[in-house]
Amino acid sequence: MVTLLPHLSPQLITLRDRLRAGQQRLADWQGGPLAVSAVPGSGKSTGMAVAAAIAIARFQLHPRRQLVLVTFTRSAATNLKAKVRQYLKELGLPQNSFYVSTLHGLALNVASHSPERSGLNLDTLTLVSPSQGSRLIRASVEQWIAADPKRYQRLIEGAQFDGEEAERLRRQSVLRTEILPALAHTVIHEAKSSGLHPSNLAEMAANMPQALPEGVEDYEVLAIAAGLHERYQPLLAQRNWIDYDDMVLAALRTLEAEDSRRFWQNRVFAVFEDEAQDSSPLQAQLLEILARDPDHPDQPPN
Repeated sequence: MVTLLPHLSPQLITLRDRLRAGQQRLADWQGGPLAVSAVPGSGKSTGMAVAAAIAIARFQLHPRRQLVLVTFTRSAATNLKAKVRQYLKELGLPQNSFYVSTLHGLALNVASHSPERSGLNLDTLTLVSPSQGSRLIRASVEQWIAADPKRYQRLIEGAQFDGEEAERLRRQSVLRTEILPALAHTVIHEAKSSGLHPSNLAEMAANMPQALPEGVEDYEVLAIAAGLHERYQPLLAQRNWIDYDDMVLAALRTLEAEDSRRFWQNRVFAVFEDEAQDSSPLQAQLLEILARDPDHPDQPPN
């Protein structure tokens, strides 16, 4: 976009010229939504880092009005932060005008700033580890089996079961250790990251079409999923643990209050997100809220 070049200093033009045409779309950003599609290894992080440095210079950002860069992993955040710092150093600009984080790290920062609103107090709550999470999933499975033995029995017997005890034991083992934990893990994450409660899943299950094609067995998987989800969250709360999805939900609760929302929106000039296609609906909602102008909330976010 050559028409934008007169708005850049010679230093910024030199920095922009290091990029390929696709990357230069990022460097030429001047506000509003922008999406750039790129395959792995195409230089997304470099393009984003250069674009960040140019935006910081162009809009004269500072510690109280920062550019936020969001990445998927901690290692990617570290790499991106180093690149932006290097470009800012080349431009002779201060290093405190941007903030780089994983999405969950950003959510945790927002939520922990107002624990009374978010319900997330790091003095009393702990992030559940992968191994702890797996144990909770298995406990949820066992509680569901005890509470809903008829559905569990239907899963064991299936459409073709000859009644052999060895086969029954094999199916029980596979269900308890593989199939039901995998279902619980997937459903709990997808439901929480979409803002769905167990009651929502139960309602969806109740409204599912009753007639299935001939030869297709109805195992009521959605109802089972709702039951597994229903048992997971109390187990998490009993131990004063939170998971990654809880961080996003807590941040959104914080931003429901107008004063908190304005506080964060005034601090965030714009949001650059890497790997945006991997964001859940609630993660995308969080970033869109933060990127909006508090004085013009109806305008598209930056």
